[in-house]
Amino acid sequence: MPEGLELESRRRIYDFLTANPGVHLRKIGQVLGMSTGMLSYHLGYLERNGVLKSEEDGHRKRYFIARAFVEAQRRILAVLRQDVPRKIVLELLFFGERTFGELQTSVGVSKSTLSYHLQKLMHREVLLRGRRERESVFSIKDLEEVRKLLLANRSSFQDDAVDRFADLWTKIRT
Repeated sequence: MPEGLELESRRRIYDFLTANPGVHLRKIGQVLGMSTGMLSYHLGYLERNGVLKSEEDGHRKRYFIARAFVEAQRRILAVLRQDVPRKIVLELLFFGERTFGELQTSVGVSKSTLSYHLQKLMHREVLLRGRRERESVFSIKDLEEVRKLLLANRSSFQDDAVDRFADLWTKIRT
């Protein structure tokens, strides 16, 4: 057991983050029934002692077991924890390269919302933008890593689309 997990509350946080990597403070508090102040204290303690790592995600911090993921994996998991980016990534996993228009139709968000999330995914080095004739097309930068992380953490997403992808991927591989 890593040092710093002597207290039951810290063990609960550790166990939760083992099963749900990349979750933010409020979600951890909701699920574990801990106050924000107490949770912040324990998360800070565990991070200072090298048990946890956090990733800044806009105005939120997402938490991970320190030795479980490298930086690139933390970036991918952080975006997969968000609904719209996860829908974009799943669309690209199911169908490969997609244009902006195809993504907008399938994801069902406004142009500005889609543009914002695509920029975020490219900035976090999850997506690549290429050209097909006069249109931009988007694809996943490290397809195998994204698949692996999505499948390994399938149960923590609670998303039917993730389950469908995992079931389809399993059938293809057997």
